[in-house]
Parts: sequence; structure tokens; C-alpha cells
Amino acid sequence: MKSFLLALLAFASSLGIVLAQQAKIAGLLLDSTANKPVEFATVALLKEGKVIEGITADAKGQFTFSKVNPGEYAVQISFVGYTPKTVEKVTVLAGQDTEIGVIKLSQAVQKLAEVTVTEQKALFEEKSDRMVYNAEKDISIKGGDATDVLKKIPSIAVDIEGNVQLRGSSNIKVLINNKPSSIVARSISDALKQIPADIIKQVEVITSPSAKYDAEGTAGIINIITKKNSLQGTSGSISPNFGQWNNWPNASINHRMKSITISANGGYSNWRNKRYMQLLRSFTSEGVVTDQNQTQWILGSGKNFYGTLNVDWDIDSLNRLGAGLNYYDGANTNRFDINFEESSQGTVNQYFRRDMSRTYDWAGATINLDYTRLFKKPKKELTFLMLYSFEGEDSDYWSNLLNRASSVYYREKSYNISNNKEGTLQLDFSNPLDSISKLELGSKLIFRQILSDYRIANAVDGSTNFTDVPSLANVFDYGQQVASVYAVYSRSPKKNWGVNLGARYEHTFIQANFLNGTSPFSNTYGNLIPSVSLSRSLKKDRQVRLSYSQRIQRPQFYYLNPYVNQSDSKNVYGGNPYLKPELTHSVEANYSIAIKQTNINASFFLRQTNNAIESISTVNSEGVLMQIFQNVAQNSAYGVNLSANTKIIKQWSVNGSLNLFYNILESAELKTRNEDWMYRINLNSTIDFGKGFKAQLFGFYNSARVNLQGKYGGFGYYNMVLQKEVMKKKGTIGFGYDIPFNETISWRNDYVGPNFVQTQYVSMYRRGWRLNLKYEFGKMNKPQRQKKQISNDDKKAGEGNN
Repeated sequence: MKSFLLALLAFASSLGIVLAQQAKIAGLLLDSTANKPVEFATVALLKEGKVIEGITADAKGQFTFSKVNPGEYAVQISFVGYTPKTVEKVTVLAGQDTEIGVIKLSQAVQKLAEVTVTEQKALFEEKSDRMVYNAEKDISIKGGDATDVLKKIPSIAVDIEGNVQLRGSSNIKVLINNKPSSIVARSISDALKQIPADIIKQVEVITSPSAKYDAEGTAGIINIITKKNSLQGTSGSISPNFGQWNNWPNASINHRMKSITISANGGYSNWRNKRYMQLLRSFTSEGVVTDQNQTQWILGSGKNFYGTLNVDWDIDSLNRLGAGLNYYDGANTNRFDINFEESSQGTVNQYFRRDMSRTYDWAGATINLDYTRLFKKPKKELTFLMLYSFEGEDSDYWSNLLNRASSVYYREKSYNISNNKEGTLQLDFSNPLDSISKLELGSKLIFRQILSDYRIANAVDGSTNFTDVPSLANVFDYGQQVASVYAVYSRSPKKNWGVNLGARYEHTFIQANFLNGTSPFSNTYGNLIPSVSLSRSLKKDRQVRLSYSQRIQRPQFYYLNPYVNQSDSKNVYGGNPYLKPELTHSVEANYSIAIKQTNINASFFLRQTNNAIESISTVNSEGVLMQIFQNVAQNSAYGVNLSANTKIIKQWSVNGSLNLFYNILESAELKTRNEDWMYRINLNSTIDFGKGFKAQLFGFYNSARVNLQGKYGGFGYYNMVLQKEVMKKKGTIGFGYDIPFNETISWRNDYVGPNFVQTQYVSMYRRGWRLNLKYEFGKMNKPQRQKKQISNDDKKAGEGNN
């Protein structure tokens, strides 16, 4: 015991001597021109060329290294917009603090401007774990919406109604600025129509996410990043955009004062569309073949509003706080003029004309609060994120059936009121273990609540007195909670294989209640989700990446809502509250090479989804087709995605891609199998004539896509755009024309069931012009740091309500 006390005393004495020898290094950073403090610059302490400690200057430009041992050091300062500077031979004597004094940093404005002119960011970039589309560099999307933006991305297919697929799968998660939004929870296609293309900076496509991300989105994640001018001062833009089919005026403003940044943007759109459809169906009942012929004209119109407000506060050099509000609302109406005829063995059994209107109104908001704690150790950080979103939607229709004499003999109306609420708490910690490796840990809680109330009433024999139909009414209350934890280890040496190993565990709780007498149900299940990624940079600008990930796909409100929409009495559809999640295994190999002015990327992928959710159609004895979602299939796909961008000459750049894959859908339960090759070709060509004048031509073709019971037809699209910079590059004027040589985009869909065969012909009127105007104002200086944001990438989203 005595020996132990003596040893402890000796250790304490030596520790006291060491601490007494330690000292501080302090300094002040000033702008060499304005003579004002440079806020939040990165300051590193080096000894013999190695970083000993890294800190961030405070809001007054001051920095201090504490507990520095005696010796000779170098202090290195770096900050975006300034030329890096190193102060050499900073000597620290035992117990004596060292004051470096004022360090003046020179702005690198001229150098950055030169780089912008000669080395513009490519339209598409391949990064270690994602593909990035720099939408702000693309002039052809001006005046459009987010649908037009996603059409440009090689691995993404967007059909003419705005439904999105990634490598042939609609099981994706769409984020906005790394965060979920209730606008996407309701319908991806409707959400994309509400986001103006002019406010989109980038789109990230992550096809093999690590365990850090929520486990949902079996095909991958699409992250839409909006423009945010995080520079000192006040700036903004106004973009009044007009077109033959839609108008999209929007504006944004950004103001940064010292440590606080306030930014806002908003846009309003009104649009219209026109479609013609013909449906031919033959079905067999009790040995009798019956033919149906339905034609319809659809005139649609709608309006959308989208607005955001964000406030960021750098409390000090180590603490940041951010808050945001996203609000949106909208409405659309589709007016239908339908003619229906049914015959068997040459005799007309039924005829009617349907005059119908279907309306959707919605409004919602997302509120988020983000806190980030930085540490003196570079890249070590702790974040706490909160998010709450809610949306309300009213959908209704009225329908009149008329006979050949144009007399109304049946009326029907319906409404569905629904609410969708979601809350999220998330904690993330990132800790660099050394200069090439780090460990990331995190946890997350998601709370979801869905309420749907629907009613149907009718009036027969020409009466206008409506009577409720209780058998078709219900109130659906659905709750879901997801708790998750994850751990990710990554190591990225320069001359060897980099590795990213992760695991995520998610536990899901579900409760559902019905007010029509249907028995309530509940469920709970857990999923352990691994992820592995290997990458290596080879010689001559070549890189290879191999990855495996497992994903799950929880059905979202669109798939779960049991409301049966029978506005078209011969074609009805509804959700299924008993759906279970999908489970997907995904393997990917990626190879990229840069040769002078040309970048080439090739991705090979294999994906298998078990318990896949598919839309299943059945026809009853009365010739009514019912569509409902079921877990009845296995969905497998393998293929390749090739993309390349090059400069033929300095002023002419070309981007192209080919997405080719084989898709197999099989259901043992339904004894059905469907498979085929599918492809998508993209081509984008831009010519810079100088003096701010550019021209662009873009086109793509989507081949037919298989589903479990048939095929969706293929179609093509192209547009041309001219743009000119004006007002000393503060403004632009652009004119575009969509499919100038075709009035419509047309395609054919085929479906086959146990007792029916169906063909559908669709023509969408899309030829039209766009006039795009934009004016930018304001003066900016120094940029601030980026903040971390929340992302719920765990739900299977619905398709459009068209």
C-alpha cells in the first residue's frame, strides 16, 4: 500500500510539472482589405508537418490553443474565399503563453472568378457513394418543376404522369435538403410538381446507402438540394416564368448578419393538361366473353404554392443552431368526359356516358430544429435533430351517368378527409479515429399517425336526393413507430482499398383501428440491416467501388389507405392497410475513369426484393376492374448503367447515358411470371456561343416497363432551349420548346389477368413553349459552414393522383 501511495504521489508530481510547462497560443484573424474579423475560419496547429490539433475561430476572429507543450510549431489558417496562410516557427516556452497577434487573410475573389470561367462544374459528377446532377448548370429545366429535373438523370425514369422509378423500381425515398417532407409522403409525383426547378441546386442519387441512412428506399435515395446562398450580406432572385401549359413565378432572398443567416424562397404555379385515353377490355364470366370499350377526354388544371424559411445561428465557434419551416398547399381538378359501351356476342349490353369531376386539395408544413456541437478535434461532431411534419388532404368527386338520350339516371359523390402527422428525433456522433478512419454512431425515433375518413353517397332514378352508403364508409386510424440505432466504420487510405462497414437495427411498431366494425390489428418486427462498401482509386484518374446493402420498404399512406376510389365505376382502386414491408438485397460494382475532357462511369447492379408490393388487378363478373396492393411477388433485376460526359470542343459539351437491365417479377401465389429487358437512353448537348449566349438540346427514350400483369408502354421526349445573359450577368432570358415536332406523347399499356385481357392507349398533349426570366440582386462576401440535417428515408411513397 505504501509503495502504491508513493508511486501515485510521484505520478501526480510529474503530471503537475508537465501541466505547469504547458502554455497557450492565441491570435486574431482579420480581413486584409476590410480590416474586419474573419469568422469561423479553420485553424490547425502543426508540428513537423503533422496536425496536432484543429479548432475554429470565434465570431470575433479570435482563436486559442490551450495546453500546448513547449516546442516549435506552425499555425495554418484556411477558409473558403480566402487564400490559405501558414505562420511558421511559432515557439512555445515552458509556462509562457504565446501571442501571435493579428494575422491578415487575403480574399481569393479574383482567383475564384478565374476558376469559375475556365473550370465550370460538370453537369454530372460521380462521387464515392453517389451520383450528383448539378441542376443549376442546366438551362433546359428553367421554368419547369422538379419533374423536369429528374428526367435529366441517367438512372431515373419519369413517366409522363410524373411517376418516378430508379433503375426500374418505384421503391425509392425522396428527400428535400436531406430531410423528409410531408409533401413527399402524400405523393411523389404531386410533390415534384410543387417544387420549381429554378430553386434546385443539385440532385444526389444514392443507389447503395450505408447503414447511416434509414433502411428504407429499396432502389435507393434521391436527395433534392435547393439553392441556399450562405454568403455575408443580402442577396436574392426573382424568376417570373411563363409557359403554354404552366406558369411558375418564384423568388428567393438571403440575408446574413454576423452570426445569423435568414433565407426564404417561395413559388406559385398554375398549370393545365389535356389527355385522351381509350381502354379495350375483354373478360370471361361463366363461359361468356364480354368486350368493353371506354374512351375519355380528361382536362386537368391545378395550382401549387411552395415556401421555405430558414434561420441559422452560429452561437460560437463550436455551437450551431438552425430552424426551418417548409409550407406548401395546392389543389387540382380533373374533368372527365367518358363514353362506355359493353357488348357480348355482338349485342350491346350496356352503354352510358359519364360526366365526372375529381378534386384534390391539400396543405402541409414541415418544421425542423437542428443543433450541432463541434469539438477542437477536427471533424468530430455531435448533432441533435428534431422534425415535425403534418398534412391535411381533402379529395372528392361527383359523377353523373347519362343514357343515350343524355338524361341523368344515376348520381354519386364521395369525399375523403385525411391527415398525416410525423415526428422525428435523431442523434448522430462522428469521431475521426485518425487521419484516414472514423467511427459514426447514431439513434433515431420516428412517430407517424395517419387518419382517413371517407364517405360515399348516391342518388338513383334521376333524383338529386343523395343517400349515404354506410357499407362503403369507414374511418381508418393508423399509427407507426420506428426506433433505430446504427454504427458505421470507414477507412480511406490513399493507396489501398477504402472500406465502409456498417450495421443498422430498426424496430417497428404498428397499430391500426377501423370504425366500421373491422377488427383492429397490431404488429411489431425488427430488422438488422448490414452494409459493406469497398473502394479504391487506381492510377490515371480511375476508381472502382464494390458495395452490398440490405434495404426495407415500409408502405406509405398511399398504399395503406383503404379508401376505395370508385369515381370510375368500371375501374376502381384502393389501398391495403395489411401490407407488410419489402426486403431487398442489393449488390453494386462501379468503375469510373477520367480521360482528358471525358468522364466515363459504369455501374453494374443486382437487386432482389422479396415480399414485393405490387398493384394487382382483378375483374369481377360485372366487368369491374379492381386494383389493390398486395405482398405477392419477388422482384429481381440486374443490369448496367453507362454514363459519359465530354467536351467535343471547348464550347460544346455532351452528356449521354444508357440504363439497361433485365427485370423478373414472379408470384408463386398468383402463379404469374413476367420478365423482359428494359432500357433508357439520355442525350444532352450544350453549346456556349460566348457573351452569355447558350443553346441546349435534350432528349430521352424510355422503353416499355414490365409489371407483374403486363407492360407499361415506352415513350420519348425532347426539348430545345436558348438562353442569354443580360444586365451584366445579373439576369437571364430563356426560351424553350417541348416536343416541337409532335403534338402529343403517346404510348400503350397492356394487362393480363386470369379472366381478362386489357389494352389502354394514352395520348398526352405536351407540345408547348416556355419563357424563362430571372434577375439576381445583392452583394455577398464570406461563406459560412454547412450544417447537418435530418433525413427520414424509410417509406415507400405513392404515385400521382392524376
